[in-house]
Amino acid sequence: MEFNVVAAGIGGQGIVLFSDILAKAMLAEGQNPSFYVHSGLAQLGGSVSSHIRAGDRICPKITHGCADVILSLECAEILRAVPYLKKDGKVLISQATRMPYHSTLSPDRYPTIDTITELFREGGVEPVFIPADTIAREVGHIQTLNMVMLGALVAVSNIVDTESAVRTIRETIQRGADINVEGFWKGYEFISGKDYN
Repeated sequence: MEFNVVAAGIGGQGIVLFSDILAKAMLAEGQNPSFYVHSGLAQLGGSVSSHIRAGDRICPKITHGCADVILSLECAEILRAVPYLKKDGKVLISQATRMPYHSTLSPDRYPTIDTITELFREGGVEPVFIPADTIAREVGHIQTLNMVMLGALVAVSNIVDTESAVRTIRETIQRGADINVEGFWKGYEFISGKDYN
């Protein structure tokens, strides 16, 4: 089985941790995971992207048009992942916005949710928007946003079992594990409609 995910965000949102936990959970289930992170100017709040793969491919980088799921931790960053989406792929978008400095000079050029939705619909894709920042704050900390999106990804794809994901979160994040697990479940619940409290 091969499964490809491209995740996008900005520095400080936890794309690397998101990718690490997903790859470790895949490994725990006997899949053959790999991931590649392109960070660029992430420390300055710049774009970060990650390619996570399960399967027998040697190269961790995903080819354009081959991602089963693309997702973003920041709303506008999803546009960077679009070329990787396969024809019948799925799109998960966090509604969190963090407008970069250059966009504050021309805020009208920053894409809105309506604009992004329209772009995907023109291509025959129905994106799923997740209020991940709101959910993360309700859980207790905005830095759980990446785990909210991980929960949403697992719910939409079943790429790993929820038990594997939760166990991996606890093994990887010793400090604050409970709040991150709660963020994961809230993201999962948002997609699945099931309450795991």
